[in-house]
Amino acid sequence: LPPPHLTDSYRGVHDQLVAMAPHPMQYASLAYFTLPDQFFKEELHLRYQSRVSMLAEALKEVGFGITSPEGCYYLFADYRGVNELSELAPMEAAMYLICEVGVASVPGDNFYGKASDGQNYIRFAACRSLSDIKTAIAKLKAKLSAAC
Repeated sequence: LPPPHLTDSYRGVHDQLVAMAPHPMQYASLAYFTLPDQFFKEELHLRYQSRVSMLAEALKEVGFGITSPEGCYYLFADYRGVNELSELAPMEAAMYLICEVGVASVPGDNFYGKASDGQNYIRFAACRSLSDIKTAIAKLKAKLSAAC
């Protein structure tokens, strides 16, 4: 972890590194756009919708507050209802998930100009393979519990 006074800067750089499309991915994107319209209108939509729904239900079971997205594969989750995370700051909650549970997430305050606006939230992505999503769900259910 970086020194505390550099954390915000490191997170900003990290976000740009993982959010920007590397050159080989640009070529892959061009190939992707040659796929038939049917793939995008039917198959891709259903594939992501299924993964998002599956992950959302599992997160709710262990105490996360979820607002279903309307067209993306990210889930912005309120973690105050999860026993193991409820007293942690967003970065601490994300680190707990990666270190203790084995599931990656992004601190919610990383998405706001004023960090307090994202307090108590972390973001999950359901764009991984179905196998990865199922593995993450099993880990979440094994290691986390909903607050009563």
